[in-house]
Amino acid sequence: MIEHSDLVAYLSIAERLVKDSEDLFCVNIGAQPSVIKNEDLQDFATDVDLSLEQQFREQLVKETGFPVLGEEFGLKGGSTASGDVSVNSMGGGKQPETMWCIDPVDGTSNYTVANPMCGILVSLIHKGEPVIGLTSLPLLGQFYSAVRGGPLHVNGEPFPPLPKDDPEVIQIGFGSILSGRRGHVPRQYRQNLLFSIGESYPRMRVTGSVGADLAFTAGGVFAGTLTFSPNLWDNAAGICLVQAAGGVVTNLDGEPWTPGTIGLVAGSPSIHSTLLARIHAVPRPFEPLS
Repeated sequence: MIEHSDLVAYLSIAERLVKDSEDLFCVNIGAQPSVIKNEDLQDFATDVDLSLEQQFREQLVKETGFPVLGEEFGLKGGSTASGDVSVNSMGGGKQPETMWCIDPVDGTSNYTVANPMCGILVSLIHKGEPVIGLTSLPLLGQFYSAVRGGPLHVNGEPFPPLPKDDPEVIQIGFGSILSGRRGHVPRQYRQNLLFSIGESYPRMRVTGSVGADLAFTAGGVFAGTLTFSPNLWDNAAGICLVQAAGGVVTNLDGEPWTPGTIGLVAGSPSIHSTLLARIHAVPRPFEPLS
């Protein structure tokens, strides 16, 4: 177990590094892809992704000693602390008991066209659980942070727990509807979910950024969100934020979220319950996601 005082100290380090990176992030908005990850061009990275991840990795390892898992370069650096052991995560692969997880440009496709729904995600994972979460949305001037147990901070100020839901104005974030990259969750099933949830909450929103969706849910902009990414770097920071704000996060079956889970449901307790009911109303043409 990491002591709360240590989490606060690690959070301070991560906050400084993220804020120091925001100028580079903003100056290069609109950067074009420099690394194509697959043949259909649906997954790519920019030089900013690569540069920021290297910067974060070097400094986080230097200042904390923990290894870093990043979207672009995988798991590298650092060492396990005395008593640390590897834990099963991310589909059964061995990961350190404690590690940083970073996505230097979440919403890269938005970033390349100067869509402001993109950000920087940093989290600390301990025994498979996010215990620190930071989401910076520099082009919106929003900075969300939390340690396990809360409270949520927005732009450095404590933020009140999620408010009661007003059904007249509720907005729900929704993950990719058409992207072929989410092939583990069939496209038709995603579209069926969209229509099912829309029966209860017609104001659905697609930002193109898992980090933004979860930060907005933590901050009460969205009452809830449904995403389909299996990637730890997409989900971990926002999960910590939502939980710190008093929200609930599970997989699509309503079971506790764990690393490697494909998809998650997040929101205030009442919204989360309704979202699960709408999800369960849709026949699933494949095996459970967890």
